[in-house]
Amino acid sequence: MNIRTRLAVQFSLLASCILGAAFLVVYLRAADFRQEQFRDRLYERGKNAANLLLQIDEVDERLLRKMELNSSVRLPEEVIAIFDNNDSLVFRSGVDRKLPFAEMIRDVRGQGSVFRKDGEHESYCFNFQDRDLPNTVITSGFDRYGKGKLNDQTKVMLATFLIGLVTIFLIGREFAKRALSPFQRLVQELHSIGASDLSKRVDPGNGSDEKAQLADSFNALLERLQGAFIAQKNFVSNASHEMRNPLTAISGQIDVLLLRSRSEKEYETALRSVQEDLRDVNRLNNRLLMLAQAEIESGMMNFEPVRLDELIWTARDEVLRMNDAYVVDVKITDVESDVDLTVHGNAILLRSMITNLTENACKYSPDHQATITVLGGHEEVVLRVDDNGPGIAHAEQKRIFEHFFRTRNTGGTRGHGIGLALVKRIAEQHGGMVKVESVLGKGSSFIVRLPKVA
Repeated sequence: MNIRTRLAVQFSLLASCILGAAFLVVYLRAADFRQEQFRDRLYERGKNAANLLLQIDEVDERLLRKMELNSSVRLPEEVIAIFDNNDSLVFRSGVDRKLPFAEMIRDVRGQGSVFRKDGEHESYCFNFQDRDLPNTVITSGFDRYGKGKLNDQTKVMLATFLIGLVTIFLIGREFAKRALSPFQRLVQELHSIGASDLSKRVDPGNGSDEKAQLADSFNALLERLQGAFIAQKNFVSNASHEMRNPLTAISGQIDVLLLRSRSEKEYETALRSVQEDLRDVNRLNNRLLMLAQAEIESGMMNFEPVRLDELIWTARDEVLRMNDAYVVDVKITDVESDVDLTVHGNAILLRSMITNLTENACKYSPDHQATITVLGGHEEVVLRVDDNGPGIAHAEQKRIFEHFFRTRNTGGTRGHGIGLALVKRIAEQHGGMVKVESVLGKGSSFIVRLPKVA
């Protein structure tokens, strides 16, 4: 069952409940009104008979019976019975039908009047005063006209209910179709969008209804997918290019060595060059793997409280092992408790972030020196890495966190342009951010802000 039919059915069920409840109230009120009217007729018939018999001397039991039999207002299957104060029957007219006179007289003594139903017949029993002597009058009959009218009304209401239910379903289905037509157009538009062309966007319509909100959500999703596809495409293209360069150099060097016999020194020099290229490939491979790991959603990773100062010392030792000429100074200030140095995150990724920033600072500084400063006296843990390098032009500062982007003033220093992209992704994954402050000729400062552990 599609949504249009389901909405029409639900709307019809709701309307049928409301309409059925309204008809039920009307029926019950009509039934009560019929009963009240027939009770009043029973009372009038009994009172008139009692007046004639007990108040007018010229009317005796025989004459009254004859009058009642010929009365034009006589009720169908009518029975009129009058009892004196000793509960003795003084008058009865009408059809020969057995009634619980004794029970009714007993009830009327305590209640003043009694109305009861016996199958299709209804009876009304009440007291009637005659010269200070109580008499009891019982009138019974069948309300053929009232019940027939009530049955006709019931049939009309039932037919109206069924016709109305079908009409409501058809109208509800048409309105549901019109209400859902924008979403059907949205589905058609989405079907026209494929992986080969994610630049298309769905029409938000008037921009204010639910369809517009859904269209905006889809457009935002398409925007993210397009960005991810472009990033993936660029990543694969650049990664393959970066991997090809050292592998081509290694292959070329081996080919040259195999052309003729070489001296021991030449072999040693070539092997060292190959070894350096292989280390370069290995570093590139490790960073690509780390970047892929950093792309995993933070909710799927193992995050725990991590001491940032411990990671800094570990990263420092790792950087110093890369090159004997590297110098790394560490400064920790404004720390009052462990909370000032503790963040909630993944220790491996955070250590990789610090290592990349520190290695870059040492690599691009003429003196190969970097300074790591941790500031704990803020709402966040602030990590700052300073270098004495050539600085970064303002126009390039916005692009240095892109995959495989390298500035023009790297001076031929070996690199792949992955480290800072990895730093940015790790910082964002931990709910933080990274920015750069740099002036050409005066070095650069990379500042990372991470939320403290709660």
